[in-house]
Amino acid sequence: MEKLPKLQEFKAPEGYFEGLPDRIIQKSKRERSSIFIRYAAAASVLVTLGIWQFGLINAPTAPLTLEEEALLYIESNQWSSEDVLGLSENPNEILDQIIEDQFGPDDLPLEVEDENWY
Repeated sequence: MEKLPKLQEFKAPEGYFEGLPDRIIQKSKRERSSIFIRYAAAASVLVTLGIWQFGLINAPTAPLTLEEEALLYIESNQWSSEDVLGLSENPNEILDQIIEDQFGPDDLPLEVEDENWY
């Protein structure tokens, strides 16, 4: 214990305790106003999101055509193209239309009636 340095006696700065209550009151007023600002900012964000969300819910949407709905099912991998052809009354007509769209009306592949065409 003798080897430890001796601590100097602590003295508060002059006038510290006289001005302390005023500094504490000022600090608490600042904290209250900053808490109010935080709550006000959070409330404004929530109100804005609520208005935006309810505005989108009430927006009218155009109904999809049967073709658009089928394309959505195909693109979402719920239906395969075979499923769509199976639902069709005339799948050969759909396949002919796809081939015509792919190659164009002038470049259609030749129709081969002979089973051994090679």
